[in-house]
Amino acid sequence: MDVIQLIIQYLPTAIQYFLAFALLITVVVFIHELGHYSVGRLCGIGVETFSIGMGKQVWGKTDKSGTLWRIAILPIGGYVKFYGDEDPSGKKLKVTENIKDDMNFHNKSVWKKIATTAAGPLFNFILAIFIFSIIFFFRGESLVQPYVGQVVDESPAYNSGLEAGDEIIYADNKEILYFNDLRDYVLDNPNNEIKLTIIRDRIEKKIFLTPEVISAKDRFGNDYSSARIGVIGSQNPEHIELKKYGFISSIYRGTYETYNLSAKILSYLGKLIAGRESIDQMGGPIKIIQISGEISNYGIIPLLALIAAISVNLGIINLLPIPVLDGGHLLYYSFEVLRGKPLSQKTQEIGMQIGMSLLIALMIFVTFLDISRL
Repeated sequence: MDVIQLIIQYLPTAIQYFLAFALLITVVVFIHELGHYSVGRLCGIGVETFSIGMGKQVWGKTDKSGTLWRIAILPIGGYVKFYGDEDPSGKKLKVTENIKDDMNFHNKSVWKKIATTAAGPLFNFILAIFIFSIIFFFRGESLVQPYVGQVVDESPAYNSGLEAGDEIIYADNKEILYFNDLRDYVLDNPNNEIKLTIIRDRIEKKIFLTPEVISAKDRFGNDYSSARIGVIGSQNPEHIELKKYGFISSIYRGTYETYNLSAKILSYLGKLIAGRESIDQMGGPIKIIQISGEISNYGIIPLLALIAAISVNLGIINLLPIPVLDGGHLLYYSFEVLRGKPLSQKTQEIGMQIGMSLLIALMIFVTFLDISRL
């Protein structure tokens, strides 16, 4: 009885988390598959099925072009199945009655196949740019002005005489408009003495310091380093600026935010492979459900930002050169461009099997991580 009461108690929260997750995944996957579908149709490729979700169909309708639009019971993915595909993975039919059909994906030029395949991840980046642009246009951006909130004891900032309340206006000859500008400049100059121009009690002063280089070893025993000066930005509301953007500037800012997030994800993946990043930041479906459910409590804007972030993640992951993923197909097509003919069907199938095994192993791994965090 206690177990039943506990389930009933948490049921509304579980439903909220699941609905937030379903919304997030449905939007991101739909846009991804819409990219494949739209460009494929422009290239004259026939589409058999456009599916949102996996597993048993709960709703479906066939349009005039012969495409079955379906919604499946499990909101964990989706796919577009083109004419000539044996299954949603894009594997070519070994035998087809209409092998010379112009609508067959595998009979199209390699450039049309590349365009159709790359369109999925591209639409994910476009979705992120659109969402970020909308957020910046309607809400603006909160930026921390370059005031020192706290100085870490025995740090370069502490030893140079920096104090809480100081406003940093220049680092060498670079103007510091926001606190993040200072952080980026320090990271770019780990071994160089920096001249900080500050304002304290309305008086301009010069302070010289050299960033502290923090050295560590990755899990493979390789050395790496980072730089810091030991200051924390002010959290005083008076030092937090709400920056507004116009229509054009919001698109530019949304594009930059998408680029910046992509660069951070790629940097993390690179450092993860090199052993310089922890696997703690990785997560699977359970973690996404948890995060989407928690963020949904804070309103539509944070949830939209999460959708944009997941969309960028999906775009990048799909571009990894792993067979089964879009990046794996693009790798095959790259060989086709270089060789003048496609790889043999057997070679492609072996690659698909390896790619599928890797994805299954990764899914099991991240799910195990998610469960271990509960």
